[in-house]
Amino acid sequence: MSTYPTPAAARPTAITPLNLAKLSALFRGRSIAAVVDAIWVPAVAATLIVVAGAVGHWLKQPWLFAGLGPTVLMLASNPGHETTRFRAVVTAHLAAIGCAYLALLLLNASGATAVITRATVPLPRVWASAASLAMLAILMPQLRAYHPPAAATALLVTLGAYRMTGKTPLALMAGVVAVAVVAEVLHRVKPRRSR
Repeated sequence: MSTYPTPAAARPTAITPLNLAKLSALFRGRSIAAVVDAIWVPAVAATLIVVAGAVGHWLKQPWLFAGLGPTVLMLASNPGHETTRFRAVVTAHLAAIGCAYLALLLLNASGATAVITRATVPLPRVWASAASLAMLAILMPQLRAYHPPAAATALLVTLGAYRMTGKTPLALMAGVVAVAVVAEVLHRVKPRRSR
């Protein structure tokens, strides 16, 4: 049986609060490469969100959805990692949508009230959410496509934020593919630090 990779072991970083003095010291007397490194992750994350949101707005489809937020941050901060490769991102989100849809069908939960319209989660949607994440946890290692943010996509579907009718599943996947493609392009054009 396949094992899960450990993304935390990829790049351990200590995060400290950023204030104006630290920000100005960061840019003062530094090379251009250091400046690019400092602004690259926020710029890439913002760019990916704008791409998905603008295209979705133009097409009047949900290309930008909450499940993309964690994906975008992982793509921007850990490019090239096993969990952020194009295949892993797209396959895991596709598997998440499939697992969520299957769980809704098997547990007959699609008719339950969506969470957006209630303060509490109906039990059929709780069971469907649990079943979809269990299926996804089994399926991702088998597909060698481990991408944890895809679990958010599964929850959005099982909790009723998106109905799996019409063009919605295609629009969600189009947003994932667009973000993954643009992230790959940006990763390839990023200036590398010379040593």
